[in-house]
Amino acid sequence: MVERKAAIQMSLGFIVTVVFAIVMLSLALTWLRGMIGGISGVTDDLTQQAQSNLRDAFRETGQNFAVWPSQYELDRGKGIIMQAGIENDAPDGLSHFFMISVVPAAVSESICTGGNPSGCTAIGGMDMAEYMNSWVTYDQEAGPVAINSLGFKRLDITIPAEARSGTYMFRVLACYDASSNPTLSDMPTTCDLSAPIDKFWGNPQPVTIKVK
Repeated sequence: MVERKAAIQMSLGFIVTVVFAIVMLSLALTWLRGMIGGISGVTDDLTQQAQSNLRDAFRETGQNFAVWPSQYELDRGKGIIMQAGIENDAPDGLSHFFMISVVPAAVSESICTGGNPSGCTAIGGMDMAEYMNSWVTYDQEAGPVAINSLGFKRLDITIPAEARSGTYMFRVLACYDASSNPTLSDMPTTCDLSAPIDKFWGNPQPVTIKVK
């Protein structure tokens, strides 16, 4: 009887241990799924949709430079991966080098009086234009695009957790070598509003981000 009682007690102890282990494992897996889901949901990666939409836009509208999406709504602390697209339809029939840049353009009146980010102070005392620049990461290298081909440049915008709610507008510029013998040395030093007029490719593209 004593041996049988001891065996029963050992069996019950083993069962309790197994049940406890299963419960702890389930809790751990639930927590891990939550962590992974939270990480993957921080940034909206629209690369595939963007490239598809840009191809359609070039085919249907005759544009040779565009950004997709041109408008997007984000929560604070979240980000987006978008694409700038370049179609090399150069009249000279040559491959060329292209680059892009992103310039803060305007903000809603609720953020800066007059909507001008330059000279307006952001949270923490930084100039608003510099603050908006810190949100943006993009491919700044000049790269070749063959004639009658498309090239894509990745553009990331991430909203800081402390950003004010409102509308933030950027201008995306594209530049190229503008040379009859295209080389990297023919690219402008920076692709911004100070670049020579003949170096710009297509029209500047607006990007509007609404921060909730």
